[in-house]
Amino acid sequence: MTGTVELQTTTTRIGRCAFLLATVLLTACAVAPLEQETERLDQNTGTTVTVMPKPVELIVDRTTGSKTDPFAYVAPFETNRMGSHELFLWVTAPQVAGELSVPKVYCGEQLIALDRYEGTMADVGLSAPPYKAPAPWSAQWYFKLSGEVLDCFATAARIRVVTQAAGAEAAESYMAEGNAIAGLSAFVAKVRT
Repeated sequence: MTGTVELQTTTTRIGRCAFLLATVLLTACAVAPLEQETERLDQNTGTTVTVMPKPVELIVDRTTGSKTDPFAYVAPFETNRMGSHELFLWVTAPQVAGELSVPKVYCGEQLIALDRYEGTMADVGLSAPPYKAPAPWSAQWYFKLSGEVLDCFATAARIRVVTQAAGAEAAESYMAEGNAIAGLSAFVAKVRT
């Protein structure tokens, strides 16, 4: 009789565990996915930084040689230090054929006049860069960003970045358009409110 009671108790426990596991799995499927973080507080400096959930990925459309990395990236970010807001643009491109000169950035067909930022991240109140470098061989640049350029990005049909290695005769060109740059208008809407 004890063996029967033990078997029933074990069967009941297994049934309860299976029910709980099924409940957990079904509940997990019903939960909406979390949005990626677009605003965060730098715990070390007290500066709030607003970023895009994912930088704009540009694909090489004109190359001068065989590259292993066909992507460049651009993404704006805003810092807020005790109510003082500053806009910046982060640009990165593969640097495999030698050191790159400062890239040219186009909003649509218009070459943008950008003011290169020569300071450190600490100077803008950040203890770490706002975006991660996509690869160890990527060159990175920061530019101060005007509201006019930001507005151009929000309505542009395409974004283009042109880089050139020191001593190279030809340049590399990277481009993104359509859905690939849709996140720019969402970023502009967030920082304009």
